[in-house]
Amino acid sequence: MLYEDQAAGFDERTGLPPGADEAVAQALVGQVGLEPGDAWLEIGAGTGALSLPFLRLPVRYTGFDRSPAMLSVFREKMELEGLRGELLVADGNERWPVEDGSIAVIFCARALHHLDDDHVVAEIRRVLRPSGGWLVLGRVRRPNDSVKSNLRRQMRRLLESRGYAGRSHDARSEGVFSRLEALGAERSPSIVAARWVRPHRPADSIASWEGKEGLAGIDLPADVKAEVLADLRRWAEKEYGDPTLPLAQEEIFELAPINVRIG
Repeated sequence: MLYEDQAAGFDERTGLPPGADEAVAQALVGQVGLEPGDAWLEIGAGTGALSLPFLRLPVRYTGFDRSPAMLSVFREKMELEGLRGELLVADGNERWPVEDGSIAVIFCARALHHLDDDHVVAEIRRVLRPSGGWLVLGRVRRPNDSVKSNLRRQMRRLLESRGYAGRSHDARSEGVFSRLEALGAERSPSIVAARWVRPHRPADSIASWEGKEGLAGIDLPADVKAEVLADLRRWAEKEYGDPTLPLAQEEIFELAPINVRIG
């Protein structure tokens, strides 16, 4: 899934509130430290929704993504602010576009569930400096009873009832972290980098999924996707009444760091 069809409206649909990106960058620096000239790598950089503050740091930033359209949006932002960094089109399930032993910090948000665990671990070991470095995963989290959480859970149930299993960010993250810990890496406690409350309409979640190529990180036949979303719309109307009315929900941005010093 390249997300080419989502690039133009991606930030509007998934972007963080003003200032959250700066808070994420500050929290990340507070965890990993900062040495001027360090090389930072972002996997699945997308439109740069989280990345501009990284480019303002005294580091050498490289971000890569499979989607040229997403990176085009990122590049426009970067040029508008006069910032510098290296943006590359590359597939995270192939060789990452950096040299062996060159990276101090690897950051990834919203992309790990698309990648193979064994390949991720092998590439982390290849690209991090011989002295070690950090892998930091980021994601938005919501209470289990929030609108988006309920809709996503019900959507996955509907997929499972048709024999499809969506990808899980948490399962992939845990798989990668467990493999790294077995090699000597040390996990640090998760960090809440930013917190906010925003209104969300159930209909907006359904509309955003309609605009995707698949659902829950997997490709689907068009008729199956249409059936799932039609059933989900009926469920939302029963659960929430008018799905076009906004409901307040709390959200946080969480960082999960692991110090990889495995020789």
